[in-house]
Amino acid sequence: MRRLFGYLCGHRGIDRDVLLTFVRKNMVYESVDHYNVVFVGYDKNRTARHAHQRGSYSFSQFKGNVDSSDPAFSFHWNGTSGSLYLFEAPIDMLSFISMHKDNWQQHSYAAACSVSDLVLFQCMKDSNVDKVYLCLDNDDAGQSANRRIAAKLEEQGVEYDVLVPTMKDWNEDLTSGCGAVQLEPESEESEEELCPALSL
Repeated sequence: MRRLFGYLCGHRGIDRDVLLTFVRKNMVYESVDHYNVVFVGYDKNRTARHAHQRGSYSFSQFKGNVDSSDPAFSFHWNGTSGSLYLFEAPIDMLSFISMHKDNWQQHSYAAACSVSDLVLFQCMKDSNVDKVYLCLDNDDAGQSANRRIAAKLEEQGVEYDVLVPTMKDWNEDLTSGCGAVQLEPESEESEEELCPALSL
């Protein structure tokens, strides 16, 4: 677990309290075999349906979805406010939350782990969503996906807005200081006790 916190909080700049919330709900853990960070997506019955892995070494480029994963249930958080924010990657989702911490748990967030819209429409089925914020990467693939998904939302009469990171993605915004992040003191709770292994 120290590697997980070191990578996500130290290298990626994720707010520690935000990360702890997901860790305590078994939505983020460290794999035993390769020490990868694993982001878990659950269905309404709290059954794990999706897992996305990311190498935890600062120089590692490894990332990918576990073969048995269902993209409709990729890494997400269901809130109650009616607002849903869609991202490409779990780290971008956590970065955005870290920059906008006020009452963040009230809102819904989803990381497609791609530029797919499957998790978005699944979340809209599973919770009350009044407005969608498309927050995909500031590159050709991300903005093309924003336009494609926006067209679908328009057809369905769903209110939406497009939020574009200043840099290439939300984690670059976070680590470059483009967003305000409040750093919190470290919790005294043991990191080793927070994250049991989970399998799909």
